[in-house]
Amino acid sequence: MVGYGNLERTLAALEGALYRTEYIAGDRFTAADVYVGSMIGWGMAFRGIDKRPAFERYWGLLSARPAAIRAKEIDDKLVEQRRKAG
Repeated sequence: MVGYGNLERTLAALEGALYRTEYIAGDRFTAADVYVGSMIGWGMAFRGIDKRPAFERYWGLLSARPAAIRAKEIDDKLVEQRRKAG
């Protein structure tokens, strides 16, 4: 717990940062957004993180990027292949 205090304080700090900028490290997409964004998206999808407006806006921005759309298409295709294989 020394590294971040507690989850609620961490999420509040993250939320505050995302209200001030489009991306986690400022106004440009970086590798930090790949990591932080995936954790936020996954957390909201599986209800480990509350759907706060700043998080929903951020996840919407990231998931609409062309590379994210292509990655999802690849994943969906692989899931379908596995489903059919059985």
